Amino acid sequence: MRLKVCTEDQIREGGVKSLKILARNVAVFRLNGVLYGLEADCKHMRASIAYGKIDGTIITCPAHGWRYDITTGDCLTEAWAKLKTYPVDVVDGVVYIEI
Repeated sequence: MRLKVCTEDQIREGGVKSLKILARNVAVFRLNGVLYGLEADCKHMRASIAYGKIDGTIITCPAHGWRYDITTGDCLTEAWAKLKTYPVDVVDGVVYIEI
């Protein structure tokens, strides 16, 4: 299912747009001009990673410090805790995510 997220200008470089889609918390990040869709609930305690600190392509969960690669969903803290990734595209300035 392809759903509208926002307009492209609403996600600045190094920024994130957080939203709930079909009872799922997701986040769309813009890193180096590329948009990445990612499950937004940390596997540790379900805190939203969307409010975490970004360093390069790594985001650190603000609740307990678990670290994730935004580009792949891989958890650097616990290998089993990978987050789902979602395809993102832009059409006529509108950002869409595929869930």
